[in-house]
Parts: sequence; structure tokens; C-alpha cells
Amino acid sequence: MSGELGDGNWCMGTHFSLADVAVGCALGYLVFRFPEIAWQEKHPNLARLYGKLMSRPAFADTMPQG
Repeated sequence: MSGELGDGNWCMGTHFSLADVAVGCALGYLVFRFPEIAWQEKHPNLARLYGKLMSRPAFADTMPQG
């Protein structure tokens, strides 16, 4: 997935889509439940996408607190 994302802005090209939401939810689950997994270092393209998603208030507001 990280390789296919490459330098692209979003999963499916130039527009935000449901694919980005799905990937973001999966990555958010990893961050919340398995913080010891250092996926960001191994997959910088996914880390960039996740950061971009978390900058969207509608996405960031759904992150569990705690």
C-alpha cells in the first residue's frame, strides 16, 4: 500500500475518497491499540497520508481519547 501510494496525495489519486477513510481508520487503530508497532518509520508514505488525514477536523475528532 505504501509503495502504491508513492508521492500521491490520496489513495485513489488527486481526490479524497472513501479509500482514504478506510486506510486512515486502520492506521488509527494501529496507533491507538498497538503504539509499539513503528509502522510510520517503515512506511513513510502511509505516515504522510495519516498525518494529512489527522489534520482534517472531522477525522481527528473521531480519535479516541485516553
